[in-house]
Amino acid sequence: MKKQRPTIPISEWKLATHLEATREIQNQKGLPAHDCNCEWCFIWKCGFTELLPKDLREQLTRIGIEIRHPTDLYKFGDTDNGSSIRVVFHAIGKILSGPNQWTANEMGETLMYHTVRKEPFLSLVVFPQCKSFDEAPTLKNTAAGDLVRIDIRLEIPTEVVDIYA
Repeated sequence: MKKQRPTIPISEWKLATHLEATREIQNQKGLPAHDCNCEWCFIWKCGFTELLPKDLREQLTRIGIEIRHPTDLYKFGDTDNGSSIRVVFHAIGKILSGPNQWTANEMGETLMYHTVRKEPFLSLVVFPQCKSFDEAPTLKNTAAGDLVRIDIRLEIPTEVVDIYA
């Protein structure tokens, strides 16, 4: 796992990332959001600088993620103030520390998101892709590290949607 930069924070998590390998998996053909021109991908590409806090944008960029090109993005609900979307990114490396991503209940394990801000709502979780059944980039250089999933849920206020819709 050469060329990793240790202790890069992503919210409450610390990652060691392989920058070159992370850049190689960005915007891969065949992934759900690759070249997508749906309404929500358009809103994201035009407005992500307004939608994500500056420090989170900087953290994602530092680990080699192209914020304009998520692995997956979709609307999953409506709120009183706007629409809720899920945005997924991937990096190559290792999770060094952070909150436990899973909690057990009578139905099994549940993924726990960490609230980054309350208004407009934004939460995220960082966990190994091997714990997810969702699609992911193809990792060709397995010696570079593990595939790490950065899964964000956020509310897009109605006024922001109206600007780009």
